[in-house]
Amino acid sequence: MAVKRTRRGPHTRKQILDASLRLFSERGFARTTVRDIARQAGITDAAIYYHFESKRVLLEALVEERGFLSSLQNLARLQADAPLQETLHWIARGAISIMDENRDFLRLIIMEGLGGDEAALEQYDRLLGLWESALSSVLRRYQDKGDLTGNSVETVARHIIYTILMAFEESLLGRHVSPGASPEERRTILSNFVTPALDHIVQGLGQNS
Repeated sequence: MAVKRTRRGPHTRKQILDASLRLFSERGFARTTVRDIARQAGITDAAIYYHFESKRVLLEALVEERGFLSSLQNLARLQADAPLQETLHWIARGAISIMDENRDFLRLIIMEGLGGDEAALEQYDRLLGLWESALSSVLRRYQDKGDLTGNSVETVARHIIYTILMAFEESLLGRHVSPGASPEERRTILSNFVTPALDHIVQGLGQNS
């Protein structure tokens, strides 16, 4: 019987991440072991521990690899150049797009978090906290221009995020979006629902005309 070799290159790291995402999505985070991942990737347990010190760190790396952090960093740098309504529509479409691209992974985080898994809850809190911070930075620029009145941009950001997130979670459950819909159709339906809801939120919390 051939002995698996411990590989340490970037290709092996990608193999580990791909195998982990597949198994976490199929079995759940808690029910997947490092040995399961090693077998799926065709490598040794030692190769996994060379790249990731624990399964929890592996989940954190998956969050980073899926593009969420770079997208949130870009959001935080967004300037208040366009009208606020236009900017929020653009932000909503971008959020829906990256969330829909990562439907299986986000379903994992949400469902495992609801089940009480600490690692999943940690990543959920991390993403929501970074999203709230980035969006608050953008809204604060509009507030400084006088385009958004009121004192708590964090409250506005939270309302906007929850609106987008709830629409996405409902789509995961098959509500309002046909199970046979294409990704483009799903994103269009979600955007068409979310954008007028965001308009009402901002107007209700005080947007200057």
